Amino acid sequence: MDKETPHLCAECASRLGLTQYESKECDLCGGILQLTTLLDSVSPIFEYSTFSVGVVLPKEILQKEAELVSMYKLRSVRGIKTELNKKTREYLKKRLGKEADIEDPDAIFEINYVKQRVFYRIKSLTISGRYNKYDRGLPQTKWYCKSCRGRGCKKCNFLGKMYPTSVEEIIAAPLLEATHGKMTRFHGAGREDIDVQMLGDGRPFVIEILNPKVRTLDLEVMQSKINEDKRIHVTCLSACTKPLIEKLKNTKYKKTYIAYLDKKLTLEEISKIEKELTTEIEQRTPIRVSHRRSDKIRKRKVYKVIGKNNKTTELEVYCDGGLYIKELISGDKDRTIPSVSSILEKQMLCKELDVIKIHCDI
Repeated sequence: MDKETPHLCAECASRLGLTQYESKECDLCGGILQLTTLLDSVSPIFEYSTFSVGVVLPKEILQKEAELVSMYKLRSVRGIKTELNKKTREYLKKRLGKEADIEDPDAIFEINYVKQRVFYRIKSLTISGRYNKYDRGLPQTKWYCKSCRGRGCKKCNFLGKMYPTSVEEIIAAPLLEATHGKMTRFHGAGREDIDVQMLGDGRPFVIEILNPKVRTLDLEVMQSKINEDKRIHVTCLSACTKPLIEKLKNTKYKKTYIAYLDKKLTLEEISKIEKELTTEIEQRTPIRVSHRRSDKIRKRKVYKVIGKNNKTTELEVYCDGGLYIKELISGDKDRTIPSVSSILEKQMLCKELDVIKIHCDI
């Protein structure tokens, strides 16, 4: 590039602050700043209200610009990528009749001048709600087969997963159909074991729909369709934002359970449990989950225990999130201290377990 007479277009000369240049084919942008052919090919076939853009330029253009800036010791330069992003947003805003939003757009259009193509990135659609689960054989999320890892094999009856369906899949099915989305991600305020019911006012959750082609949904209709499957019941479906996902994942919510014991206790034993189990619990990672959880001792608090005798003894336990209730009953070979078993000095088991309350403000 000749220092005396750089060949530039008027736009490149202006943004670089150069007044001495030869107006020929631009050695820097090669005419990209004037071309709209690629921009005119932007034609989304999905629903969106706001958009932003990203521009991919050949490396040689950026290198030439850096050399020119260094050669002329230029200051306060508006870089070509910044300039092109701005021009592109303004052009597409007028052409498409949509609002540009660089903070949180529904879609990002990648204008790729290297591949001479436009790529689309669609923001996930996030929907929150609460679910009840009434089936003691239904997992919260999809469990891929450990043997084939989702490909399908004899062990999983070629389903690619350990169970036919899950809470996530039941909720996702009508949403994916309505949005023409690609797949979902499920985020719950904790999770219950597969054999545990989720009762009360339900467990808060957020479901993400990836690459939705439709964003406007009648959530009352969606809720009704989901609730046709009587194994679960969903309430409070509403649109939400992604920060709610982080809140769900990072907050330990207190919970209330009903544990059904394998032996009927006396009133004296129930009174003893109500008093002595209301304390801080030291719980080593249970044996049944030690293959997938780190082996450490967790400290959790039990705030209240209420015992009741029906056909069997029931214990209502109000406690910190993350406390394993089955092991709180059995003691798990003294890995949970104290436990119902250690307090009564006899082996007790949790025959069935229900979650009746997630103490959550969502």
